[in-house]
Amino acid sequence: MDESLQSELRALQARAYGPGDGLAGDDAARRRLEELEGRARRERYHPPVVDQVPASVRAATPHPEVPPLPPVSPADAARAFAAPPRKPEADVLERRRRRLRGLAWVGSLAMAATLAVGVTAAVTSRPVWTAASVPPGTDIRHVATLTEDQDRGWPDGYLGGTADGVVFESIGEITPVVGSMPTGTGVTRCMQLLPPQAWEPSGEEGSVWGGYGGCSVEPFSVTATFVVGPEAPSALRERFAEGTRLQFVAGDGVIEVFSADAPTTEATN
Repeated sequence: MDESLQSELRALQARAYGPGDGLAGDDAARRRLEELEGRARRERYHPPVVDQVPASVRAATPHPEVPPLPPVSPADAARAFAAPPRKPEADVLERRRRRLRGLAWVGSLAMAATLAVGVTAAVTSRPVWTAASVPPGTDIRHVATLTEDQDRGWPDGYLGGTADGVVFESIGEITPVVGSMPTGTGVTRCMQLLPPQAWEPSGEEGSVWGGYGGCSVEPFSVTATFVVGPEAPSALRERFAEGTRLQFVAGDGVIEVFSADAPTTEATN
């Protein structure tokens, strides 16, 4: 509605809804009010289509004409096409070579990390592992998880004792012990695999059966490996066949034990 119709509607609404009798005695005004209110509702939900778009009040910005390019003579054009392309500066080439070398180095690291993760996942799903490689097709089995043995103390006189030594549960009468040992480069974590004789009194002070062992530095896990042979305790030989390889790997407060059969070439000899 235009301004005149809106003014008429407001006046009729003031008469109808204001104080007094309203439009009770004026049927024509009442019908006119209904007509205008109905039209206002229709336009509110269905706005009228604008037939013409008003002209813009802002003047269009004039665009200056671009002067034409000067003509090029056939001789100049021939010289331009015949000239060899300019070579990049030496420093630009060097920067490109360094960038390519860096990308190749990053790619090699990513490939090495991917291979390491794949090999680790293929060998064992346990949370501890070593970086030692094994022949393809080797069947490595997880056979036990040994926890700390709270009822067994450190062997008397063994390596002079250690303040942070831990004795773990036994497997086949073999008992792993882990502690800090002095080495040429400082203090290193070491593991020893001891038989029952290590807890028996010895004729010589501080002399006990040495067993098998291994040392490591952080962040690598401490490991110890040996082959089950005739000199192994009988309980161990009853559980594992002679020639079986055993590996003990120190984890988070536990010792994980893995086994593998003897290599095929050795077993057939």
